[in-house]
Amino acid sequence: MNTETVAVIDLGTNTFHLLLAELNERDDFVIKEKFKEPVKLGEGGITAGKIANKAFTRGIRALKKFRTLLNSRGATKVYAFATSAIRSASNGKEFVQAAREQAGINIRIINGNEEAALIFEGVRSGVQIPYDKYSLLIDIGGGSVEFIVTYENRAQLLRSLNIGAARLLETISPEDPISKKQVTATQDLIRSQVGGLLEELKEFDIGLIVGSSGTFETLGSLIAHEKGDIRSASNLNSYRFNRTEFDQLYRRMITMTQAERMTMQGMEPMRVDMIVMGSIFLKFFLTELKAKEVMISSYALKEGILFRSIEEKKQRMFHLLGSAERNVRAKNVMSFGKQFKFDENHAVKVSELAIQIFDQVKNRYNFGSREREMLKYSCLLHDIGHFLNRSGHHKHGQYMIMNSNLPGFSSDELVVIGNIVRYHRKSPPTRDHLHFKILRTEDRSMVSLLAGILRIADNLDRGHRGLVQYVRLNETETHFEITVYAEQMIDIEIAAAMENRELLEQVLGKEIIIRQENPSKIALPGQ
Repeated sequence: MNTETVAVIDLGTNTFHLLLAELNERDDFVIKEKFKEPVKLGEGGITAGKIANKAFTRGIRALKKFRTLLNSRGATKVYAFATSAIRSASNGKEFVQAAREQAGINIRIINGNEEAALIFEGVRSGVQIPYDKYSLLIDIGGGSVEFIVTYENRAQLLRSLNIGAARLLETISPEDPISKKQVTATQDLIRSQVGGLLEELKEFDIGLIVGSSGTFETLGSLIAHEKGDIRSASNLNSYRFNRTEFDQLYRRMITMTQAERMTMQGMEPMRVDMIVMGSIFLKFFLTELKAKEVMISSYALKEGILFRSIEEKKQRMFHLLGSAERNVRAKNVMSFGKQFKFDENHAVKVSELAIQIFDQVKNRYNFGSREREMLKYSCLLHDIGHFLNRSGHHKHGQYMIMNSNLPGFSSDELVVIGNIVRYHRKSPPTRDHLHFKILRTEDRSMVSLLAGILRIADNLDRGHRGLVQYVRLNETETHFEITVYAEQMIDIEIAAAMENRELLEQVLGKEIIIRQENPSKIALPGQ
């Protein structure tokens, strides 16, 4: 069975995490490897709202290291998400640009509520949260803390507050060991930041806190070692400790120096400073909510991103192809593509963009479902010829399709699809080409239009980055304006599409102009 390696990068305030998973054709996955780099991105600048120069350099260095790992593991898809430190930094966009230019990693900055929702997706896939009782999920990051109240496997409340351990540490700047006065100051700071949320949380009868960050794993490891439970310390997912066990640890640790904490069995060295602030934070909520127990989840944001990406892919495929089990054409096209190692993500993205364009011009030609299907399957198979040779792959693809005898398609339909694939690049259709010449007149017109659309859609995903979200056409008296919506700059893709617009211009009879807009400005049809 064919598999692909998918990577998820979580750019946290303290630590950058890399998860590598192997995904098969049924979208089942196995997590193969996990890596982490202690970058301390918030150090020296988080309270000022800026990534300090040294932290900036550490972050880019870590991403370059991740890029080497991604290349060595053959990762075909990389999902990189940035959280509090980058989204709240005045130079966060500069960091994203540097990551793209120096490490070849495209980063998406997510807001706090989206981060909380993704954490919930990850946690509920990794631990058994009580179904009929209210539970509070807490993820203590360096820059922010996410809160999710769950009941019956649904999120009842999602919040994200900028009160992470790194922010607390930099604001309080504790002595070593932290003084009682500073402990009280930390508690007062937490209370001032969570006042409204705390009142909301008290409306729920919360008995269990589920912790999904490194802070909770470190606390769990320390408690397990104190109890001599070495086996649990090696796998903390679903591990539980009660309030009494935590209080005993808290009272000892709060009086220790950094050097003394470093000697504790189970202490994670990179968290030796943050663990004090994380402990005060947990103590505050256990006391205020009168919660009795804590459960640890080793699954969090990066796993949530992985699960969400798989679900979104399934939804996209269903929207594009319907049920592959019921659609013999779709099932055989996808099987044919996988047989010859096609880039499924690119093929699907090109299909989506091409269909968007087709749906906005089809009425000019009275085209309908038949033409739409021919375009869809042509897009999915347009690069199939790469299996034989990258050079001339459009011609190789035509030959492979026309001789495939794909179940569900007539010979005439395979000739049409082969021609569309043949003309998705290089020279335009001409009657001097035998397989174009043998088409019916109406099919030649169809092939020219659909091949022209495919050229635009293919080049709008030229880098196989999947950045374009939507395409809108607007016809004027003199030209067609194609507006492309993407969050990141896609100058290369737009330039490539402009260079390959001639065939579609000939068919439409007007000049084509392509420009970019931000997705926030999308007004979908009917809105």
